[in-house]
Parts: sequence; C-alpha cells; structure tokens
Amino acid sequence: MELLDLAKKVLSWGSDEELEVYLSRNHSTRIEVSDLEVESSNVSTSEGLGIRCIKEGRSGFAYTTVLSVQAAEVALAEARENARFADPDPARTLPQPQGEAKVELASDKAALALPMEEKIEFARRIERAARAKDSRVRKVRQAQYADTSYELAIANSKGLAVAHSGTFFTSSILAVAEDNGNAEMGWSYHFARELAKLDLEPVGEEAAQRALALLGAQRGQSARVPVILDPMVAADFLGSFASAFSAESVQKGKSLFADLLGQQVAAPLVTLVDDGTYPEGISTAPVDDEGVPTQRTAIIEGGKLTSFLFDTYTAQKEGASSTGNALRSSFRSTPSPGPTNLFIQPGEKSPQQIIGEIKRGLYVTDVMGMHTANPISGDFSVGVSGHWIENGNFVKPVRSMAIAGNWRELLLGITAVGSDLRWVGGIGAPTICIGEMSLSGE
Repeated sequence: MELLDLAKKVLSWGSDEELEVYLSRNHSTRIEVSDLEVESSNVSTSEGLGIRCIKEGRSGFAYTTVLSVQAAEVALAEARENARFADPDPARTLPQPQGEAKVELASDKAALALPMEEKIEFARRIERAARAKDSRVRKVRQAQYADTSYELAIANSKGLAVAHSGTFFTSSILAVAEDNGNAEMGWSYHFARELAKLDLEPVGEEAAQRALALLGAQRGQSARVPVILDPMVAADFLGSFASAFSAESVQKGKSLFADLLGQQVAAPLVTLVDDGTYPEGISTAPVDDEGVPTQRTAIIEGGKLTSFLFDTYTAQKEGASSTGNALRSSFRSTPSPGPTNLFIQPGEKSPQQIIGEIKRGLYVTDVMGMHTANPISGDFSVGVSGHWIENGNFVKPVRSMAIAGNWRELLLGITAVGSDLRWVGGIGAPTICIGEMSLSGE
C-alpha cells in the first residue's frame, strides 16, 4: 500500500476529532574508509507512521514502526487514549489544506542502486585526493560517502493530503597533516541531491589544504582586533544559535531575541533568511512536516529582526500564520518550529577583498567547543585556529587561541559579508568580518 493511501485509510476511521497521519520511509547507505580500507559500512531502512489526535484542545500522539493497517489501528487507539489525559489547549489544531510550494526536487534513485563496491570507491577517491595533495598528509581519520532516499506522506481530517520524495548524497573527510612532530587536522564536506553533482576529489583536496595550511601554527598574542570567519566557521556559529529564531523558543522565554521583533539586532548589511524552497537545498520541500507550504522568510532584514519561524501551533498562540517551518526528527515525534535552509544572504565582496582590507587581525578556519554556546543568553567561549593577518596578507598560522562574546554583539559588529555562500547541511553562510573581538592567547 502506498504511503498516502494508508494515511487516507486511517483518516476514514475518524469520528468527531481532528486526526493527522504522518508517514515516512527512508533508506540510507554510509561508508567510511581509512587507509583505503573500509572502516565501517551501514545500510539501513527506517519506516513508520505517527498519528496525532486532537479533541477539545487535548492532543494525543502515538507511532508505530510497522506500515500496516493493523499497526495503524493500534497506534490510533493509543493516540486517542493519550489525548484523554492531555491538558486542553485551544491553540492545538491542525492546518487547513493550502496547496504546495512550487519547488523542483531533483532525484537520483538510479544512483542508489549502484553496487556497494562502487560506493566504496567513492569514499576511496576522496581519501586518495587528500593524500595526493602533499606527502605530509599522513593520515585520514575518516573519508565518508553516504546516500539517502526518502518518501513522506502527510494527511489530516481537514482535507490535507500531500506526499513527496527525494534523494541526497554527501561526502566528507577529516585529514591529518604532519611535519616535524606537528600535526594539524582539516575537514571538508559537500552534499548534493544528485550523485553527478557531488564533489569527491575536491572535498579531499580542500581538507588536505586546510590541514597543511595550519602546520607550524603556534599560539598567538592576546589582542583586540578584527576577526574574519571562514564560511564553514560562520555556518557553525549560525547553527549553534538557530533555535533562537524558533517561535517556540521565543514563547517559552528561551531565546535571546524574545521581545526584540522590529528592532536592530545586527549590522545593517546583514540579512538572515530561512528558505524551504531554496534550489538544491538539503531541506528543500514543497511542504513542511505538517503539510503547510514552505516559503522564504526573512528573519533579519537590513539588520532588523522581522520574523520568527512558526508552525501551526505557535502561530495560533501568536495570532500569526505558519511560516511553513514545522519540523519532525522522524515519524516518532510531533512537529515543532525550526529552520529549513537557514543562511546569511551573501554580499558583494570577495573573501580576498575582505582579507585585503584588514591591517591586523585573525582569519578563523576552525572552532572548538561550539556545543557549549548558550542559545538562550547568546554567550559563547570557543577555541579557534586560523591565520594571522598583517596588512591584508596571511603571515602565520595560529592555534590554541580563544574568543568569547555574545551572539547579538557579534551580529551587530559585522562589518563585511562575503559573496561566497557555502552550505554545511541546512545552514549556509559566506565569509563574515566582525569589526573587533577579544582574542585570548599568550
């Protein structure tokens, strides 16, 4: 039985309550090699359905990992039972059908059927490229290739019934360069919705170059200077504070941006966008995880906070409309608002122009400890490595430095935004320059 057919079957059992059925099926392959030998390989399939039942504002949820009529019947009974004991909330409701966003989802299901040995060779190609870059690339911690196919179907008792499917492919590597007893690591990553568009050798080469560039790095002097964040580092920062833009976090008082709507929260040249329709985005889809059409939402525009990210429930509480940002970790969970493809809109300056304008400062290529950042207060303290800049040129690699600050202060202090937008999963950022930050070193 097709996913949407099963969803409609479950809805036919409804009575005087609101029902929602969310079904998914995923198949993935992940291969990791080191020294050109397979370290691990995994082929997995996950499928199931989740059911929400809402009656008189009381919401119940249950799920099953078996896609069958019999299992769905049991899950529906459990959801109804759970709803009986839930606290009533008038904002609990399901969305009306609104159609779907016009997005073209590239799919490459033929590539998924390639022999395992061929997929292993993809991972080996990444490692070979890293090692071929320089003889000082002595180790590869992990060279990884992965592919995933997915199918989703969502239907509810208000007449909503949508389904979509797709594929994506990823490549990544962590390379180690060694010289004179010094060892440095470099990482790189790429994703694409079609295998033909996935970078393999370029990923290995970049990781090797990032590691090689840090060889001989030493701890720098403490200073207060301009700091430039490499795109992958900027994306790491943005990802660590992404939850602060969720309407749920705001309504629970767990966002540093609560009560700041309409105010200047970043430099005027900063525009932050969430776009579930972004071409080639890893999270691009015609609808969100409760069937509302995805859209482009400017969260920060010209430095001003203009919107948060809503699902149906948080929008009902606010008297607003969903922004198409209902997300689920899987069929095992209910939706909550979160980002799809979240990115800082690129500017006009090239990275070279931004670096060339710095008389004395730091270009950061790696951060350690971003998991300790606090998305509620915005405070962070992280270790950094990178390149010291003098008169617009890299003069030496540095490591074991630290920067501490606040996410709002960082956003307000941005003085340049590069043209080189880069994605790490669903988070994107270009090179950005912060006018002044305190560095802790020797």
